[in-house]
Amino acid sequence: MDREPTTPPGETWAFFSACIHYLGKSTLTALFQRGERQIERWSADPATSGRQRNPIDRYEMLLQALMDKGQVGTARSAVARQAHIVGCELAEKQMPIPDKESIELEIIDDLTAKNEYDTILLDPGSTQEQCRTSMETFIRELKENYVKKCQDRGWTP
Repeated sequence: MDREPTTPPGETWAFFSACIHYLGKSTLTALFQRGERQIERWSADPATSGRQRNPIDRYEMLLQALMDKGQVGTARSAVARQAHIVGCELAEKQMPIPDKESIELEIIDDLTAKNEYDTILLDPGSTQEQCRTSMETFIRELKENYVKKCQDRGWTP
């Protein structure tokens, strides 16, 4: 019999253990098309059992490989989608670095992002993911403006 988690899982194996408790093995075996024993391996503490990479471990390796290749947007778009599912938003740890040499050029740079965002919003065939991604791009441009203004004035962003 599995034990109820006492804290939110901080490790991927603990997440699978919590999923077994809350959703049941049958739900996970159906979802992942794997047997109960495989699901149990994914939920085992590697300190007390043989280490077996679970799907989250593999997904994190995939994200790291994308980051290593400079494909930050691709990696972040997947994570942002998952954050949205659980009612959160993805935020960078640091403010973006302005890519223009003046605040005026930064503001002009916003026009393309704003136009693309408006176009996607008005497109009846656009998806929620397209709308959110475009909005996040536009917000990043606005943050670049703020950082540039702070740089120009000697403020800390």
